[in-house]
Amino acid sequence: MKQICAMLRRVPKTVWLLLGVGALILVPFLFFGGPIEAWFCRMADPAAGTARQVMGWVLFGLLAFDVVLPVPSSLASTLCGVLFGLWGGFWLSFGAMTVSAALGYVLGRLCSGWARRAIGEHENALLRDFLRRYGTPILIALRTVPVLAEASTLFAGIGRMPLRRAMPPLLLGNAAVSLIYAWVGSLGRSTDAMIPAFLGSIALSALLLLGARWLRPRRG
Repeated sequence: MKQICAMLRRVPKTVWLLLGVGALILVPFLFFGGPIEAWFCRMADPAAGTARQVMGWVLFGLLAFDVVLPVPSSLASTLCGVLFGLWGGFWLSFGAMTVSAALGYVLGRLCSGWARRAIGEHENALLRDFLRRYGTPILIALRTVPVLAEASTLFAGIGRMPLRRAMPPLLLGNAAVSLIYAWVGSLGRSTDAMIPAFLGSIALSALLLLGARWLRPRRG
């Protein structure tokens, strides 16, 4: 038992902070994600008689506050395509996901002082240096990964990654995810093509990641 406690004490505080942020996002989803998903699937059913405009605002709100709400964002983005077609669904999903990313970044900045005190000045400096070196590719790569997508925006704010560096990869990643899911939805599918859509969004994000690394200036 003492050895386990000693091992836990050697774990960097930044890791505990990451696990805590992930838990704050994941635990509500485990408890409330299912009922929320079932609710807006019923709302999106044509038999429910819900107006498209009303459903559009519902989907926008759910995706925009995805960083603090247990929302199945992949299904919500697909429903954007089901209801509004490829480009209408894309812009609806992309706009809402961008609001969510900005909200996560701002929340992270607001919590950065508390986080610095929690992990200490040394690890805070390491976190900032890590984001300076690898923040752009990480933000792109994690846009398709549930929980980590939201956590990455929070950590970009916590580490005070400059907004001019954080937003371009977030916008590129959001565009890739929104395009794939809106396209699947525009084909009239919702849940039966979620896995191919998920894999497609990962592949597109990987291409963007490779492009970002290729375009990054070489250092001597």
